[in-house]
Amino acid sequence: MKNALTFLVLGAALSACGGGSDGGRPATPVTPPAVVTPPVVPADSVTVASVAVAREAGLSVIAGASADESVYDVAADIGDTWRITFDSVKKTYAIRVLSTQFGLSDRSGTFTASTTGNLTTYTATDFSVAVDARTRLLSGNIKLGSVVSTVSGTGYAVGDVAKLAGNYIFLGGMRNASNGGDRFNPKGSLKIAADGAAQLCNGGVFNAQGVCSPVSPLLEAENASLTLVKDAKNGLLVARQGSQDFGIVHVHAGDRGLALFIDRYSRNQENVLRVGTIVAARQQKIGTEINGSYACAAQGGTTGKIDIASNAATITNNGTGKVHAENVTLNKLGLGAQAVDVDGIAVFKDPADVPADYSMFMPVSSSMAVEFSTDRSYMGMCLKK
Repeated sequence: MKNALTFLVLGAALSACGGGSDGGRPATPVTPPAVVTPPVVPADSVTVASVAVAREAGLSVIAGASADESVYDVAADIGDTWRITFDSVKKTYAIRVLSTQFGLSDRSGTFTASTTGNLTTYTATDFSVAVDARTRLLSGNIKLGSVVSTVSGTGYAVGDVAKLAGNYIFLGGMRNASNGGDRFNPKGSLKIAADGAAQLCNGGVFNAQGVCSPVSPLLEAENASLTLVKDAKNGLLVARQGSQDFGIVHVHAGDRGLALFIDRYSRNQENVLRVGTIVAARQQKIGTEINGSYACAAQGGTTGKIDIASNAATITNNGTGKVHAENVTLNKLGLGAQAVDVDGIAVFKDPADVPADYSMFMPVSSSMAVEFSTDRSYMGMCLKK
């Protein structure tokens, strides 16, 4: 009886599964869905490099009041420091004056934005700046009050001054605050130690013994001792020379390395207030990566265009409409027998000009360079198109 019951149960189970019926049809095979692998989008190399530079230097993104805001601290070439905030939802901007030598006040309004290539341009009344989101770089022209200025800066704040240590090269432009007179364009080497002590070697480079030495017998090197400290009140990085401020330092995480935008202001020995901007970049060789087209601005307006192709550059002057070619020499400071090896600087020279006329071009990232010409009294900020 037990065996019979077992067979009955087994037969019922097989019938339920179709295994006990001669009339069952074979199951229709089911084709599995095709697996589509999305294409791998390579990471942008400039973004990756810039983020790595910021991380190594301990920089942090300047926080806005909400996730809709992006914030940038900039050095204005008049010798001021401003904080610019964009609200991407409300389409508003605000300029907060953090330091001014001209009694300027805050300003706000609405903007329109357009993106071409890697640059997003924000436009408002008397306001046009471009931002490279890859490196959090901002540069452009702004009128605040009655003053127009070219500004450049960063979306990063400094955490640890020690991580800025290293060797930099710099170009700058200065003048009297009262009348714009007695213009001066410093250039040379900057060395920062881990304790925040810095040496600014104007007109020279540091030799193997660490001494500020002139790059040419025709030049006189001048060394200035500075100290970089964070202001406890506003968190800004301040360079001090002795007992007085030398300027405010904004640190840019370029894909080529750190760059410093220095809002330069102080009084000289005659108690005259001097203002301007110094831009310093980590010293390294430059090559064909600087090839391309650059739009340049200075003193609050566009000045022209520079097109670089290998050892030649075509210069377009917006003011005169003149277009001419210049020879390009990489990693040099000066010309001819007076030229010395200085990594990170390109020299432009028009063969038709007198020997003393030439310009220096210094990249700070893949999207920006600064340029100074000996036949002009100001420094240009140039954005790569």
